Amino acid sequence: MKLILPPAGTLTPNDEHDPLPYYYRPILGALFRRRLTMGLSLIPPKHDRILEVGVGSGILVTTLSSHCAEYTGTDLVLAPNLERLVPPTCKATFRHADLLDPDSLPEDHYDVVICLSVLEHIADCDGAARALARVLSPGGTLVAGIPMVNAFMAKAFRTIGFDNIEAHHVSSPRRVTTALARVLRPVARVALPPLAPTDLALYQCGAWMKA
Repeated sequence: MKLILPPAGTLTPNDEHDPLPYYYRPILGALFRRRLTMGLSLIPPKHDRILEVGVGSGILVTTLSSHCAEYTGTDLVLAPNLERLVPPTCKATFRHADLLDPDSLPEDHYDVVICLSVLEHIADCDGAARALARVLSPGGTLVAGIPMVNAFMAKAFRTIGFDNIEAHHVSSPRRVTTALARVLRPVARVALPPLAPTDLALYQCGAWMKA
């Protein structure tokens, strides 16, 4: 699935921590966009219903909704005018939803769930993993992207103007992937740099399948 990047100025951050401006910077933007394309590369070719957890500013809305009949985007805070990003061929819904609330999303419904740069913000990794597995249809695929969470990454974020990332990144990739492996079957992984192990990858995306 190829990234369709909305033109600069089209989107609005959903809160003060939204990384939206970084996607359009001349050099740093390539790294931020690479995180998206890594996740998109793991989405299976056949799917009708896609759920995006952590829709944020809507950076992926046009891409994802252009490749399915039904798209749902959720976040704790929704940016304005997300509906404008959806092509007429797709039925789209945007919801204020907490992943850990069992009543916020339908069970066994989505062929693909994509969740990029979200799970590191959730301390209850097992609860989040169970919630993601719950909404997947049998045979469905979760694509989860997670940045490195350690002192080195905190320093890197400070250099680009994002202070105190430690307060937001509370779960490491190893904790997240261990929790996901308890409820879903891992089927693929990509990393930046390529082939970097879990603890050394700057960013990594995994695909997980529900039995």
